[in-house]
Amino acid sequence: MPAAAGQDAHAGHVMAEEDARPTTSTRSIRIVDDPGRKELAVVLGPIDLPALSSHHMEQLPVQEGTVPFDMTIRGYRTHIIDRDGNPVPRAVLHHMNLLDPGRRELFLPIMLRVLAASHETPPIRLPGWLFGIPMRSGSTFLALTMLHNPTEVSYEGVTVHLTLEYERNEPLPVYPVVPFHVDAMYPEVSATKSWDLPPGLSTKSWEASPAIRGLVIGLGGHLHAYASRLMFRNLTTGELLYDVRPELDENGQIVDIPMLTHQGRGVGVLVVPGHTYRITAEYLNPFDTVIENGGMGAVGGAFIPLERWPASNPREALFAADYDWVIRSQVAHGAAHEGPDPAQGSSPGRR
Repeated sequence: MPAAAGQDAHAGHVMAEEDARPTTSTRSIRIVDDPGRKELAVVLGPIDLPALSSHHMEQLPVQEGTVPFDMTIRGYRTHIIDRDGNPVPRAVLHHMNLLDPGRRELFLPIMLRVLAASHETPPIRLPGWLFGIPMRSGSTFLALTMLHNPTEVSYEGVTVHLTLEYERNEPLPVYPVVPFHVDAMYPEVSATKSWDLPPGLSTKSWEASPAIRGLVIGLGGHLHAYASRLMFRNLTTGELLYDVRPELDENGQIVDIPMLTHQGRGVGVLVVPGHTYRITAEYLNPFDTVIENGGMGAVGGAFIPLERWPASNPREALFAADYDWVIRSQVAHGAAHEGPDPAQGSSPGRR
């Protein structure tokens, strides 16, 4: 998908927010509408980030917000600033998620992950007037981040800004899009979504069938250091929907994970409930010791539903477990772990 404006636009948006009108405000979340720019900013924080801190640090609590009006999301981007408005390196963003507790995921009966971003995620923009993500006025969303600071500089009063580019549903998009998400650690939802990496080559996979029919128009992924490949395959037909090898730096850290858009006939690739799909994350650990919690693998996509999107069921055991984990994990994650973050650092954990 084409990238939106870069860092210059980010800086300009910080200025625009000063003149925009706040819609919601709590201790750790602000929702700021800028109707002139057709941008809605979800601002989380502030929080202090000590130098060389891992993602096992104390995190911001999960925040609940309300969509202020009917809109269609055309694109989104993230940027991070300190208390003085200075840019903070994107490397501090481990991941950010926007969740819809009213709808379920395509491949698992848990809360829908509407948007996701990490430090390697570029600005996203859906093309033209064809595609958009509908959001309904009054619907509730959850916003959460996981931060760390691998740099040698401490940052104070840090805020994370998720900027949504929108239209007011006039006209409606030709193809309403709903994001979907699959994780190599599914169906486990009460974990950190990471696993230990043995020395050498190893893989982690998960497979399932979608709840409804639809068309996949784009795919992207998330991995940790020393990842060598990420795949999403239709096991029933053998078709590879997504097959990428991430770009790594000299220390094995992720530099870029390619995004793919549909280039074949028709609008997108057909996905059907009668087929089984598998995500596989591959890693190549160059050390002779285990990297504890070093592996992580997820694929996110843009999906045009050909049937009514299923609502969530709070009585479903996996939904309840996921909701509980999302709400509690920010505090529990920071309290339960100490020490360096081997998944993002250059030295492996040992045992």
